Amino acid sequence: MIRYVEKGICMHEAIRAAGHSLVQHNGQWVADDDEAVQAIIDGYPLSAAQAEVIGHIDQHSKSLRDNVVATISPAEMASWTIKQAEARAYQSSGNEADAPMLTIEAAARGVTVADLAEKVLTKGVQLSQLEAVIAGVAGKHCDAVRTCADFEAVAAYNWLIGWPAV
Repeated sequence: MIRYVEKGICMHEAIRAAGHSLVQHNGQWVADDDEAVQAIIDGYPLSAAQAEVIGHIDQHSKSLRDNVVATISPAEMASWTIKQAEARAYQSSGNEADAPMLTIEAAARGVTVADLAEKVLTKGVQLSQLEAVIAGVAGKHCDAVRTCADFEAVAAYNWLIGWPAV
């Protein structure tokens, strides 16, 4: 009879990859080869269960980041570094520094370079803060999962809390 301990979906994948099966039938775990499956269960490391949950956390943080930029083209995103550098230089110089990209965009928009520089910097701060929160929450959860001392703690850890709404 199988002494089953829930260690994550990847453990079940390891059992299948080894050519075995483990299914629940009438509340009991049934394996095609009790001895071989039990050896896989017993040998499945805590670090693998932790890595599985950390993978979910990483995927979730990527999904949030993707949602933030879903409506923004790669070309626009590529220009942000240049625009922010020009906007910082422009503001710190008392609006005297050259800002060729901002100058062209401001003229096309019909606004002043000073107004555009302020908008660019404000949006940059907002995006940077959102990224910092996503990275911070992801890091906090990953750190917590790495400190879980057993499979039960890994399985019970709720990494779905604390994320920003995006």
